[in-house]
Amino acid sequence: MYVCVCNAVTESDIHHAAAQGARRVRDLRVHLGVTADCSRCAGAAKCCLDRAVASASMSAHGLASSPPRLLETTA
Repeated sequence: MYVCVCNAVTESDIHHAAAQGARRVRDLRVHLGVTADCSRCAGAAKCCLDRAVASASMSAHGLASSPPRLLETTA
């Protein structure tokens, strides 16, 4: 989905930027042009970036890739 229509920036672009080290909307502006024109995308871009950073953090700690373990109970 497009986050910044003015510069044709997608959620995927933002996730890729986060993987490359982007942590602030300012980083997205410098590298992707997000918020450089009308700035209507600022809120959506920040949400998407926050999700991407959180997802990358979870993956780095092995939380996102392993399924939940079920505890066995004795009846």
